[in-house]
Amino acid sequence: MITVLFVILILTSSFIIEINMQQIKNTKEELRNVNNLISQFGDNIETKIDEMPNIKINDMGIRLTLIDNDGNVLYDNEEKSTENHKDRSEIKEAMENGEGYATRYSDTIKVKLMYYATRLDNNLIIRSAVPIKTITVLQKENIKSYLLILFIVVLFSIFLSLRLVRRIIEPVKELESVTFKMANGDYKIRANVKTNDELGSLGSSFNNMAEQLQIKIYEVIEKQNKIESILNSMDSGVVAVDNNNNVISINPCAELILGIKKNIIGQCLSDYITDYDISSFIAEEDENDKEIKILHPIERDLKIKKSEMINGRENIGKVITFQDITDMKRVELMRSQFVANVSHELKTPLTSIKGFAETLRFVNDNETREKFLDIIDKEAERLTRLINDILILSNIESNLVADVEEFLPGDVIDDVLNIMKKTAASKDIMLEFEDSNSELILGDRDKFYQLGLNIIENAIKYSKDNKGKVKILSYSSSDGYYHLNVTDNGIGIPKEDVPRIFERFYRVDKSRKKGGTGLGLAIVKHIVKTFNGDICVESELREGTTFKVKIPYIYS
Repeated sequence: MITVLFVILILTSSFIIEINMQQIKNTKEELRNVNNLISQFGDNIETKIDEMPNIKINDMGIRLTLIDNDGNVLYDNEEKSTENHKDRSEIKEAMENGEGYATRYSDTIKVKLMYYATRLDNNLIIRSAVPIKTITVLQKENIKSYLLILFIVVLFSIFLSLRLVRRIIEPVKELESVTFKMANGDYKIRANVKTNDELGSLGSSFNNMAEQLQIKIYEVIEKQNKIESILNSMDSGVVAVDNNNNVISINPCAELILGIKKNIIGQCLSDYITDYDISSFIAEEDENDKEIKILHPIERDLKIKKSEMINGRENIGKVITFQDITDMKRVELMRSQFVANVSHELKTPLTSIKGFAETLRFVNDNETREKFLDIIDKEAERLTRLINDILILSNIESNLVADVEEFLPGDVIDDVLNIMKKTAASKDIMLEFEDSNSELILGDRDKFYQLGLNIIENAIKYSKDNKGKVKILSYSSSDGYYHLNVTDNGIGIPKEDVPRIFERFYRVDKSRKKGGTGLGLAIVKHIVKTFNGDICVESELREGTTFKVKIPYIYS
C-alpha cells in the first residue's frame, strides 16, 4: 500500500509540474500574442491601448506598459512608475533580441508578475504582464473531479493490492500451516498447490521434500525398530554410551544383569553400576575383554567386552556387551566333577579287584580264596552297573533317536513290579499299585521302563525293612497330563539334599551302604525330559519320600 500511494504521489506531482509548465507556456504565448496585436496599432499607440477592450488571461486583467528606448515609462494602464526600466531584464532582452521574458516581484503594484516585452518598429517597447497567481493548476471547478479520480485510483489500487497480497499470503499461510503440522508429527499432510507461479513451484518443491522426508523417516524408524528388536531378543546385554559415559542405548538383558529398573537413557552409566570390577573395566582404556563375577543383583559369571563406536573418523562412544556365562561355568564345573566322580567311582572297584587278585597269588586257603573271589565278582558287577548307567545317561543326553510308540504306562509299571516283587519280598516290603489311567503316552517304552524301574527300586531300597510299604499311583488328570506317584515310608531325604538328588553321583547315603552308582535319579530326570514331562520330590526325614512324575498324554 505504501508503494502504491508513493507511486500515486509521484505521478500526481509529475502531472502537476507538467501542467504547470504547460500553463506557463500557454500564458507566455498569450502575452506574446497581446504584444503582437498592439504592435500593429502604429501611431497614437497610447490612445489606441486605452480604447482596447478589457483583455483577460485566466480571468485576470493584463497590465500593459509602454516604454521608450531610454527606459522611461510612457504609459501604464494600472499605475505609472517613475523609475527607469532600462535595466529590467525583459526590457534589455527585448532591446537586444526583439522579445524578452521575466518573472519577478513588482515594487510598483506589490505583486509577483510574469512579464513579456516586445520591441516595436518605432523602437518603443510594449510590455504585458499578469500575476503569477493566475497561473493555477488546480482550478476550483476541477478540484472535485481531481478528488473523485484520486479516490477511484486509490480504491482500485487498494483492491488490486489486497488481491495481490491475498494471492501471495494464502499460499504462504498454507505452507506455514502444513509445516507446523509436519513439525508435530503429521508427515502425511501436503500443501494444496493451486497455481503454476513461483509460489506454486515452492509448494510443489515442499511436497516433494515432505515425500522424501517421510520415506527417510520411515526407513529410519524401520531400521530403529529392527535394531531394537534384535537388541531386545539378544541373550547378551548391550549398552552403548557416548564419550562422557552417558547411556545412548541399553537392552532389557543388560538392565536385568546390572539390576537397573528404570529408564537411564541420557544418564551416566557409572551412577547405576554398583560392582567395582565392572566400573573399573569400563574406565580402563587398554582392557577390552574380561571375565568378572558379580554378586548383585544375583550371583553371576559375566564375560564383558567393549569396543569403540566410530562415525567416519570420529570416536563417538563405545559399546559394552555383557555375556552371562554362569551356565557355561556350571556346565564346565559339572563336566569336571563328572570326570572326577567317574574316575573315583571306577577307581574304587578297580582297586578292590586289583588288590584282591594280587592277594590270591599268595593265598592257599580255599575258603579265603572263595571269599576273595566273591568280593572280586561283586566289585566287577558294581563296575559293570556303573559303566552301564554311564552309557545309558550318555545315550539319553546325546538325544539319540529312539523308537517312539504309543503305550499304556500302567502296563509298563506292571512289568516293573513283576521284576521287583522278589526284591520287595526279600525285605518284607509291600507293593501297592493303583492304576486308574486309560490314556496313552507317546515315547520310548524302554526308557519309560527304565524310569519306573529306577524310581521303584529306589523306593524299595530306602524303605524300612520288615513292614515297609511302597505305594504306586498311576492316573490321568483333566489338564492333559499322566501322573505317576511313587511313595515309600523309608528314611526320607534331608531338606538340604532334596535340590541335589538329581545330580550325577550325588548320594544322600554318604557311606554308600545302600550301594548304587549315584546315576539312577540323574537318568530318571533325563528320561522325563525326553517325554516333555516334569519330576519333583516331596520328602520328610524318617517319614518317607514321594516322587511325582508328570507326562503329557495323547488326547483320544
